[in-house]
Amino acid sequence: MSRVPVVLLVALTFVAACGGTSQYSVDKDIKSGNLEGAAQRLEQRRTDEPDDLETRLDLADVYYQLARKELDAGNQTAYVSYLSKAQAEILEAVRIDPTSPRPHTWLGIITAYQGDLDASATSFKNALRLNLRERMELRGGTYYSNIAHISVYQGKLGDARRYLDKGAKMGAPQDELDRISVLASWKSNDMVEARDVFNSAVVLSPAFAATWDGAPLPKPMKSFDDFAAVCCGNPTCGPHMEGACKRAKQTVAHRSLDLDTLSQERKLEVERQQKLRDIYKRRKDVEITVEDAPAPAPSAPKR
Repeated sequence: MSRVPVVLLVALTFVAACGGTSQYSVDKDIKSGNLEGAAQRLEQRRTDEPDDLETRLDLADVYYQLARKELDAGNQTAYVSYLSKAQAEILEAVRIDPTSPRPHTWLGIITAYQGDLDASATSFKNALRLNLRERMELRGGTYYSNIAHISVYQGKLGDARRYLDKGAKMGAPQDELDRISVLASWKSNDMVEARDVFNSAVVLSPAFAATWDGAPLPKPMKSFDDFAAVCCGNPTCGPHMEGACKRAKQTVAHRSLDLDTLSQERKLEVERQQKLRDIYKRRKDVEITVEDAPAPAPSAPKR
């Protein structure tokens, strides 16, 4: 899923005037892998400008990246901590501007990562509805392609292709459109179409071969088998393409969480839903959907 919109680098003259919390400094930290440093800069900016929407969403992005990094390292306590911080920033962004679609896009990205496709689809549809209402981005094709991506994972391939067509007309990034198209054809076992779209995208869209969900790959994909290996080895893709991965003889990667961590994720979901309801109760002019609270997670076994 694409992150909307992409943050632009400010001019160097402006950077010099802004000092240590400038967007240039933050981006430099992120590019070098110093996510903790980027978080500290953004936390200082948040202290200086607590109602700045951009700062809240930039900080949520960094916290989310840190959460994934900690989970990959097997540190589930730190994962939950950063996930909670990311959600808090997104909800503050909703409070600051309940009409903005962008916080809902971030909620969709995070719930997709957690494997809650229904919640993710709801968030992405909320983002699309708000964008259409506010006319914030006249060429907001990514709002459609995000829903198409989730629809493929849900097995709703007809819906996926309708949203893809709309996304293409509204200017969604070509590499994202191609990635979703390959996934849809692969899921339906139309391997001729899947390989044709892949082979064309590798030539015409350099970002397609070099990135996945906006993050750079260790090495560019050169063949459809590379594409299958990247998807199946990614816990945000593989579990939702399990049948296709099995046909491709690829091992599917799953997130490995203990029961306590799953319970904490559920608590965060309930908190998210309640806070969204509270915010939008005060804005009768803005319509969004908040899904029902999930069933409680099972308790950890007693020792």
